[in-house]
Amino acid sequence: MAAPAEQQPELAIQGSLFGEPEAAQPKTPSQTKTTGTALGALGDLDEAALAADASSRPRQRQARAASEPDQSEPSPGPSPDASSDLPPWHHHGLVDPEQLTPMLRHYVELKAAHPERVLLYRLGDFFECFFEDAISLSRVLELTLTGKEAGKAIGRVPMAGIPHHAAERYCAELVRRGLSVALCDQLETASAKGPAKGELLKRGITRVLTPGTVLEDEMLSARRNNWLCAVVLSAEGDGTRWGLAVADVSTGEFQVTERQGSDLLHQELLQVEAAEVLWPSAEGGSASQGQGPKPAWCPDGLHLTALPRTPFEAPEASATLKSRFGLASLDGLGLQAVPLAMRAAGGLVAYLDATQEGQVPLDFPTTWHAGDLLILDAQTRRNLELTKTQTAGASQGSLLWALDRTHTTMGGRCLRRWVEAPLVERSAILERQAGVGELVAQRPLRLGVRRLLRPMGDLERLAGRAGAGSASARDLVALADGLERLPQLAALLAKSTSQPLQALAQPWPELETIAALLRHNLLDTPPLTISEGGLIHDGVDPQLDGLRNQLDDQDAWLRGQEALERQASGIPTLKLQYHRTFGYFLTVSRAKSAAVPDHWIRRQTLANEERFVTPELKAREGKILQLKARAAQREYELFCQLRSEVGTRAAPIRVAARLVAELDAVASLADVAATGGYCCPEITDSRELVIEAGRHPVVEQLLVEEAFTPNDLALGGKATPDLLVLTGPNASGKSCYLRQAGLLQLMAQMGSWIPAQSARLGIADRIFTRVGAGDDLSSGQSTFMVEMAETANILHHATDRSLVLLDEIGRGTATFDGLSIAWAVAEHLAAADGQGIRARSVFATHYHELNELAELLPNVANAQVLVEESGESLVFLHRVAAGGANRSYGIEAARLAGVPPSVVLRARQVLGRIEANSHVAVGLSHGS
Repeated sequence: MAAPAEQQPELAIQGSLFGEPEAAQPKTPSQTKTTGTALGALGDLDEAALAADASSRPRQRQARAASEPDQSEPSPGPSPDASSDLPPWHHHGLVDPEQLTPMLRHYVELKAAHPERVLLYRLGDFFECFFEDAISLSRVLELTLTGKEAGKAIGRVPMAGIPHHAAERYCAELVRRGLSVALCDQLETASAKGPAKGELLKRGITRVLTPGTVLEDEMLSARRNNWLCAVVLSAEGDGTRWGLAVADVSTGEFQVTERQGSDLLHQELLQVEAAEVLWPSAEGGSASQGQGPKPAWCPDGLHLTALPRTPFEAPEASATLKSRFGLASLDGLGLQAVPLAMRAAGGLVAYLDATQEGQVPLDFPTTWHAGDLLILDAQTRRNLELTKTQTAGASQGSLLWALDRTHTTMGGRCLRRWVEAPLVERSAILERQAGVGELVAQRPLRLGVRRLLRPMGDLERLAGRAGAGSASARDLVALADGLERLPQLAALLAKSTSQPLQALAQPWPELETIAALLRHNLLDTPPLTISEGGLIHDGVDPQLDGLRNQLDDQDAWLRGQEALERQASGIPTLKLQYHRTFGYFLTVSRAKSAAVPDHWIRRQTLANEERFVTPELKAREGKILQLKARAAQREYELFCQLRSEVGTRAAPIRVAARLVAELDAVASLADVAATGGYCCPEITDSRELVIEAGRHPVVEQLLVEEAFTPNDLALGGKATPDLLVLTGPNASGKSCYLRQAGLLQLMAQMGSWIPAQSARLGIADRIFTRVGAGDDLSSGQSTFMVEMAETANILHHATDRSLVLLDEIGRGTATFDGLSIAWAVAEHLAAADGQGIRARSVFATHYHELNELAELLPNVANAQVLVEESGESLVFLHRVAAGGANRSYGIEAARLAGVPPSVVLRARQVLGRIEANSHVAVGLSHGS
């Protein structure tokens, strides 16, 4: 009999799983007879009979299922490209929303509003995503790609998801990969819908996470800023003028600048290391998340988000800034002088307003100009290893690692900014020096300050989260802990004389009021969640106290009911317990379960116990749960009011936080100076750079079995050279000496003490380094071309106030070509009177012919790194002395590195012939 119509889909499913069922064919009598005979003779069949049977009834080879053409109803999905491995419905734009289920229709509507973001949609205990987002999520997070029925006309669409309780961890990974995330959460509970079925719970976008706008600690690096940048460009003349706005949403810092030249913009973005760069583009999103080429001014590795142009236009940007900061005019901010920077700032604020649910508190934008701070290009930062090492990119081994003994994360960020951008104003340097010196001289004061700072939380970011409405109860308790330490710091620093210490030696009545308010309202150890109660002290709110009194009455009733049932049942071990899923119940052991009263109703059976309920208990349970829900809701309302009030005070909290951060950074420098035997350098307005017995601040901390060998350096004075030609063997310490000079100059301009016996330094406007070799294959540049490009940059931008440190210029080409380039570069650096730069320079080289420059130019001197020869052994002394070397000992260095003896011997033979038959002309004068 044919299957009923309602059973056809079931058969279709079976067929799709196990192959199409064969159609029943009518059997001929002969076939029936043969089959019957075969079955009847089954026990007597031998190999010959089986072979005869196979010949009379041949079987057809079954084709592989994947190669069989599908003769059934075609799949509702689109036909993907044969060369593509994407599943059907791999993009939300391929579907007709009217054919989708209501839930997926809502998903597609939200996705259309956030096309550039991964949309995570709350379904039960999971955040799910569909279509292209599901495919991306499964690949990035290595999740299983599944599917979900989307409607009869659509079929299944790709789906992937993450547990809602682990959403922060997964979102942090997505943001770390440069992706933006939109979280769509439930805005009501299932119980609020009542008995109605088939209705969707109300859902909406509750949080947008982008690399530059995250506030959560789990997604931020504690000791570095998370910069969000916006760029506006305008072509003028033969160059590009640009405006740049930079903000850290988590700390509220907001700065703008405007300059000329796309190369400078590239360097500025490299220095900032922005988490996200906003750019008004005609495409409005094509360059974001890697879709499309990046403009040349954007460094590789930065997340570029292309946005519509409208928010970055002058009228819209101006209106946005006025609205955000409550101003009638922007003249007071000085933005009229930097119109492109103003447009960038307005677009950045508009982006924050569009992506953040609350208004993230920001400082008033401040303008910085070229020359306000020591200029360090990307090559110099890399060569000096300021915040990470060149080879491994690790923090250990960098200057920041050697100096960072801060106790607070905000202090760590402050010290990092000082390392990356030292000062150029003498008065500011001396102020910082004075703070370090006072803490070095007063050990009890230094230890007391650091003891108070050790447990202090990140007040900057805690205030930001409060202002944005995302702070938890524990965040506010940590904020109260930090604010309560301000009066203690003020009392400790009351007699201090230096500005960094005096800044905190003042009362903070407004902040003390906030701390007292938080202490009065919040429990000392609140739970992680803020929606389930347990946050607010008793005696804070009459309504909450009344609800808690009612709950206490219900608890008393429960204890009485437990005693009553224990007496009535005669089971002394009976307990009344609560479970989030099953509610209240009576529990007894399995052995006692047969003796329970008749009015008990069995609820659950476990391995060692039985659970029961009673009508009275179930009736009371509803009232208790209702009271608990009302109490938790009231606590949530009180907490939100408290958080909002604290958020309005974010600005004064951050003022105090930054002073605390600066104090922590100064205390860190003082601790390093006091324990490391540092000296306070004399800062002058001259060009001189005189260091006596200077040491490398990082290398001396890494050395364990031997002491660092100190060395002197003198440049830029009346009796000292401007250019020092440094020669010596390979691996003798020339590069270390160069980096040491740059780091000590940089540390002095930070306001730090330096590892030396004494020092007198003039302020540098820039530090340039050209150390080491490396190619740039991505741009098609060889090692030598990279070297020449960096050298050209130095020669174009260095001044007589710059410090230039060069190592091995001209080694990547033919000997005579390289020597000629090195000679000309050294001459140009040393020459004055309009013929060169006259920069303070150290030029390390193996071209010993450059030693003759000291005889030709009065402001050039020679120095060498000493070695000791003992037979065939070579001992590096790492000591720099006056005079030029005449040998590089390259062959000895090769032997020490393990080059085979036969090769070393042959090299010595070839060197002897070259020295006997080659001669480089000397006596060159400038211009000859």
